[in-house]
Amino acid sequence: MTNKKILKPDGERFLPEFNGTIELEHYHRYFVALDLVKDKVVLDIASGEGFGSEIISRQAQTVIGVDISQDAVDYANEKYARDTLSFVCGSATDIPLSDNSVDVVVSFETIEHLSDHAMMLSEIKRVLKDDGFLVISSPNKLVYSDQPKYENPFHVRELYTADFSTLVARYFQNTRHFGQRVVAASIIAGSDQLSKFKSYNSSGSLPDLSGQMYDIILASDQTLPDLPHSLYEDLEGVLQPQKVEALLADYNHARLELNQLREKASVLADAQASSFDRSASDRKLAELSAEKAELEARLQRQLPKQAEALERLKVHEAAMGSLIEDANKVLDDKWWRRTRPFRRWSNSIRKWKGKPKKYFPTRFEAASYFVNFTPVQENPAIRSLTPDPQIPLVEYSSIEEGYVAYEELPEIETSPKLIAFYLPQFHPFKENDAWWGKGFTEWTNVGKAKPLFEGHHQPHCPIHLGYYDLRIPEIMEEQARLARSYGVSGFAYYFYWFAGKVLMETPIQQMLDNPRVDIPFCMIWANENWTRRWDGQENDVLIAQDHSLDDSSAMLDYLRPFMEDSRYIKIDGKPLFIIYRAAIIPDMAQTLEVWRRQARDYGFPGLYIVCAQTFGHKDPREFGFDAAMEFPPHTVRSDDIAHHKDGLDLDFGGSIFDYEQAVANAVQESEEEYKVFPTATLSWDNTARKGKKATVFSNFSMKRYSQWLSRNAERVAKDNRLSADEKIMFVNAWNEWAEGTHLEPDQRHGFGYLAATRSVMENYGVYGSEYQNPIYPDAKKSKYAIITHLHYESTWGDVVQAISEVDKYSPDIFVTVTSLHLAQIVKRDLPNAVIELVDNRGRDIRPFLRVFRKIAPLGYSAICKVHGKASTYRNDGEALRLSALKALLTEHCLEKIISEGDLGLLAPSGSLIEHNDKNMFWNGPHTNVLVEELELRDWHGKFPAGSMFWFKPEALSPLLKINDDRFDVERGLADGTMAHAIERLFGSICVAQGFRIKGV
Repeated sequence: MTNKKILKPDGERFLPEFNGTIELEHYHRYFVALDLVKDKVVLDIASGEGFGSEIISRQAQTVIGVDISQDAVDYANEKYARDTLSFVCGSATDIPLSDNSVDVVVSFETIEHLSDHAMMLSEIKRVLKDDGFLVISSPNKLVYSDQPKYENPFHVRELYTADFSTLVARYFQNTRHFGQRVVAASIIAGSDQLSKFKSYNSSGSLPDLSGQMYDIILASDQTLPDLPHSLYEDLEGVLQPQKVEALLADYNHARLELNQLREKASVLADAQASSFDRSASDRKLAELSAEKAELEARLQRQLPKQAEALERLKVHEAAMGSLIEDANKVLDDKWWRRTRPFRRWSNSIRKWKGKPKKYFPTRFEAASYFVNFTPVQENPAIRSLTPDPQIPLVEYSSIEEGYVAYEELPEIETSPKLIAFYLPQFHPFKENDAWWGKGFTEWTNVGKAKPLFEGHHQPHCPIHLGYYDLRIPEIMEEQARLARSYGVSGFAYYFYWFAGKVLMETPIQQMLDNPRVDIPFCMIWANENWTRRWDGQENDVLIAQDHSLDDSSAMLDYLRPFMEDSRYIKIDGKPLFIIYRAAIIPDMAQTLEVWRRQARDYGFPGLYIVCAQTFGHKDPREFGFDAAMEFPPHTVRSDDIAHHKDGLDLDFGGSIFDYEQAVANAVQESEEEYKVFPTATLSWDNTARKGKKATVFSNFSMKRYSQWLSRNAERVAKDNRLSADEKIMFVNAWNEWAEGTHLEPDQRHGFGYLAATRSVMENYGVYGSEYQNPIYPDAKKSKYAIITHLHYESTWGDVVQAISEVDKYSPDIFVTVTSLHLAQIVKRDLPNAVIELVDNRGRDIRPFLRVFRKIAPLGYSAICKVHGKASTYRNDGEALRLSALKALLTEHCLEKIISEGDLGLLAPSGSLIEHNDKNMFWNGPHTNVLVEELELRDWHGKFPAGSMFWFKPEALSPLLKINDDRFDVERGLADGTMAHAIERLFGSICVAQGFRIKGV
C-alpha cells in the first residue's frame, strides 16, 4: 500500500529515513526486544512513526502502538496496517488499555519526556500481566546531557543510571540493567550466555559497558528472560569503519588537491589583476561618478549652514574659555583653599542626614565640555554600563565587597530562620587515613588549590579559627556563637550513615554531648555512595550505601538521641530531617511511613521529612515528603562562561558559570505549587577537590548574594501556606571550604559573608514580624487610598507632609518599605497605615503592584501612587519629586479624579511625556513583551514620567496580570528595567481601558 500521509520531523521523533548513530541506537533496541516477544501481546509506548512496532510484530502475537500524537498514529496505521499490528492515540500516564492485558511493555526513550515518572510506571504495572515484563530505556544523564550549555526542550526530566534503576526497582521485584552506546570497535562474542561482558581500551579493561549513552532495563515480577550481549550494525551504512577510513582518505586527497588548486588560482589571480573585465569597470566608474556628483551638490548646499554653525561655535568656545578661566581663578584663590575644611564638614552633615556625598571640582578643562557632551551634569557617584549612550548607574546598596572586619554584635532572633549546611569533616579519622593518606582532612585539599584564570579566588584561606580541628570542643562552641551573632539561626549537619557505619561521627557526638554548642540543629542524610571523585556516582566507590527498610529504620534509631535533644529543630513538634538524594532509596514512600511511625513511637507527633532538590528530583509529592528544599548549585540556571575568561589554564576541562546570572534567574523563579524551602549559595567552586576539572561559579559578589538571600526571606515570610515553624530557609554553606562556599571568614573577604547575611536577616527580626506579611483590611474606610514606597529615609518627611495636606479626606494609606528601620519610622508617623516590608527589587513599581493587587477588590474610587524615590542621577530629581507631591495631594485632585467619569489617570502636567526614541531606547525589549502580554494596540502616546499620579483602579486593572517574579535584582540602573517599561505603559493601559489621561 502506498502511504499517502507525510510525517514531518518534529525535532525529537526518530524516522526511518534518518541515518548515522541515531539509526543504530533505535534499531538495535527494537531488534533486542524482538527476541523476547515471540507469540506475546506487546504494548509499544511512544510508538511514533511505527517502524519499531512493525519490527517486533514480526514475532509477536499482537502489537499495540500507543503514541500521544494523533498524526503519528494515523500515519502508522496507514503505513503498517495488518491484523497483528495497530496504533492508538494515548498517553504514557493514561494508557488506553484494560488492566492485565499485555505480556510485554516496550518503552524506548519515553520516560525522560515526562515529569511524573511514577504515574507512567504505575500505568505500565496496571496493563501488564502478573507474569509479564518490561523493557524500558532512557538516556543516561551523566553522559547524555550533564554538560555545559546542553539544552533539549523535549526532555523534561532525565535520569542518572542509579536513579533510573532505583525507580524501576520500586515497581518490579526483579530488574537487570544494560548499557548502550555506539562504538567503533572489534566485537568478540561468545556463545555462553552466562559469560560476562568486558570493555577494553588502551588503558586496560573495565567491567560491563563503560560510559553508556543509554540505559536499558529489563524488569518483571517473575524470572527474567535471558537477554544476550548483542550488537546491531548496518553493513552498508556510512559509519562502517572501513567506509569511514576510505572517506577520510578521500577527504585528505581532496584537501591536498584543493590546496594545490588554490595556489594555482592565487598565481592566476595575480596575473589577471591588471586586466579586469573592462565593461564591468566602466559601469562601476559611471555609478561612482554619479554618486560623487550628488555628494558634491549636497556638500555645496550644506556649506553656508556649516559656516554659520562654526561661527556660533567660536563664540561659544570663547565664552566657555572665559568662564573656565574665571572658574579656575576661583579654585586657585586662597579663600577657596582655606574653606576646604568647611566643604568636608558639609559632606559630614549630608551623610548624617542620609544624603549623597557632594563632589567639588578641582580643575575645569574646556575639552571635557566639548567631547561626549551630555546634558546631565557629571557626577562621580554615577557609573555607566555602556560608554555611549549612557544609562546612569547609581549606588543602591551599602554591602561591602572588600575585606570586612569582625564586629561584636548581639544575637538576633529572626523569622524566617536561616539554617546553614555544615560539613563535620575537618578532623582526621581512620577511613580518610586509609583512602587518602595519614592525617588527611578537607584542609589538605583546600590549601593546595590554585587559581585557574585571572581573578579566580583560590585558595580560600580561613581566618578567625584558622585550619581548625573539630575534635577540639571550643571550635564548635565558637562557630555556634559566631553564627547566631550574624543572623544564622541553626546548622544542618551532614550525616554520613552507610549500612550501620557512621563516618565523621566524632564532631556530631561531641556536639550532642556539649550544651555549650548553643545553636539549633537538624540532620541531612548524605545518602549516596562516597567516591574518590566526590560526586556520589558509581565510579571508584570508597564506601557504598545499602538501602533497605531495615537499614533506614536502624539509622533513625541511631538519630533518636539527637532528635530528642532540646536544640534539635522541630516543625510543629516534629523533628526536621532532610534527605539529600531521595530518588535512589528503594521503597521511598514506604520508608517515609516507617520513619513517621518510629517517630511517633519515640513520643513525637511525627517526623517532618524534606527532600533536597538534587539530580532531577524536585517534587516532594512524588513520595510523600512534607516539603522540598532547594539545593544550589543543583537546579541553578547559568551559561558556561569559561571561554570568556582571560588567562584560563590551557588544561582546564571543567565548567565556569556566571554567579550573577544564576542569582538573576533564581530570584525570578515562579513559586511552586508545593512547599519548598529556598536556599542561597555563595561562590560555589570545587577547585580544591577537582582541580582543573572543577565547576566554578565566577563573578561572585556580596551584593548579589545578599539579594538572593533577601528574595528568599521575603518569599518565606509571605508564604501563607507555611506555619510559624515552617518559616525556614537555608544557605549553602557554613564551612564547605573545598567547594568554595562558606560563611566562615577568609583572608579575602574577612567577615564579609557574615556581614552581608546579617544585613538581610536583621530586617526579619521577630519584633518586626507585623510588617513581613501584614493584614490588609477586608473593607475600605475611605473612597480614597494612597500607595507609597519608601527606600530613602531622607525623603520620608516630604511624603508625610504631602499626605497631611489631604487629612480631612482620611484616605487609607499603604506604605511599602525596604528595611525594618524604615517600617518603624513610618509606624511612628502614620500609626494607622498598613506597612509592608518588601525586597528592594523593582524600584517603586513592584511594591506598588503588590499593594494594588491586594486592595483592588476593596472598590476604591481613586488611588494615588506616590513615592519617596530620590533620583540622585538627576540634578533636578529632588525638585521634580517635591513638585509632583505638592501637585497631586490636593483637594483639587481628589475631587477631579472622581468628578470626571472618563478620567482614568491624573498626573502632574510636566511629567506627562510623549513616547519617543530617546525615552524608549533602553525600554524596547521589556515594553514589547508587556505590550504583547497585555494585548495593547496603538499604544504609543503619553506616560507619567516619575510614576506619581492618581488613577481609577479599573483604568489600570490589566497591571494585575504582571507577577512579582518578573523583576530582576536591583542593579542601580536609571533606565531599561522592567519597572521602567511598566512606567512607560501606565498611560497606554489607561487609554486602552477606555479612559483619558490628563495633567494637573
